[in-house]
Amino acid sequence: MPRTLPAALVIQPGLSDRTLGAVPLNLSFTHLAVVGIVALVVLGPERLPGVARTAGKLWREWQRVRGDLEGEVREVMSEFTEPFREPFQDLNDTVRGAVDEIRSGPAPEAAAPPGNGAVTVAPLAAALPALAPSTGLVSPGPDLRPELPSLGPPPEPGTFVPFEPPPA
Repeated sequence: MPRTLPAALVIQPGLSDRTLGAVPLNLSFTHLAVVGIVALVVLGPERLPGVARTAGKLWREWQRVRGDLEGEVREVMSEFTEPFREPFQDLNDTVRGAVDEIRSGPAPEAAAPPGNGAVTVAPLAAALPALAPSTGLVSPGPDLRPELPSLGPPPEPGTFVPFEPPPA
């Protein structure tokens, strides 16, 4: 049976788990209380505060290292993607412009009815640049001619009997 969260713990759009103070490893208050009682019995009241302080320091250090590593990974990824960002943005702008032009229909001066009130809209193929191999924009790809397997010699006469359904 899947567990459901109380309404107070459901993450709302725009909030991260850090904003809500999420408990690591999905531990409930009961789990934490049992761990605390066992730690108190095993370690004793003299050593428990020092161990808790050390655990807190280790947790903060882990978060710092994880944050530094995450920042470095993001920096490396941005260095890798930066050379591609401008060409793809130009391509995206070109495609958006062509799509917007197609969606907007013909220019107002071209929309004047020729006589019977019909408006002609250029088809999509005419609005976009041709991608034929002669334009140099698209590679025609390799010339593939499938090789058909040889089937062998025909059967000897009398060895093949066609299927005939039984009389009804």
